[in-house]
Amino acid sequence: MFHTFKNNGSDKTLVLFHGTGGDENSLTQLAQQAAPHMNHLALRGEVVTFGQRRFSKINHEDEIIDVQDMINRVPGIQRVLEVLKVRYNLGEMWALGFSNGANALTAMLLTGKPMFEKVILFRPMDLEIESNVDLNQLDILIHSGKKDDIIPQKYAYELEDRLEKHNANVNHVSYDLDHWMRQKELDDLKAWFKAQ
Repeated sequence: MFHTFKNNGSDKTLVLFHGTGGDENSLTQLAQQAAPHMNHLALRGEVVTFGQRRFSKINHEDEIIDVQDMINRVPGIQRVLEVLKVRYNLGEMWALGFSNGANALTAMLLTGKPMFEKVILFRPMDLEIESNVDLNQLDILIHSGKKDDIIPQKYAYELEDRLEKHNANVNHVSYDLDHWMRQKELDDLKAWFKAQ
């Protein structure tokens, strides 16, 4: 899996999962602004369907995600992260995903093995994955937009409920925004990282 790594001399690494149509560069500026004290590992989704890059395929242009395909790809993504953790001495791994990247992280949380100390999900949705996993009070931050016309906000609340049922510690912040981040949201994210 193609990736970029920025070593900021930390014992903590923020792993970045871009959204639909993005790549390994999409979230690096955000990471540098919000968490400059951490190392940054940015992954590139390996699937291109209907001209846009993702972490899982879709079967028609209006589909948001093929959940089963995403689940099937989780072990491969985790194997890559295990190799990179050793190669770069990543230390403690946190994860941040936007949209399709947030959905990839959700699939990892519910079907994969534990890898992350904290997880940030921007504009996620509930994948309705049946799982018996115990998230063991994992800190998860969700940012959703009230005016999101790509992933309606109700799906983020449904995901919040699901993650809490799996014993996660969820902080869900709702913004009067659409699918895209604005400065106020970034400022709040900076404050969140500082508080951690």
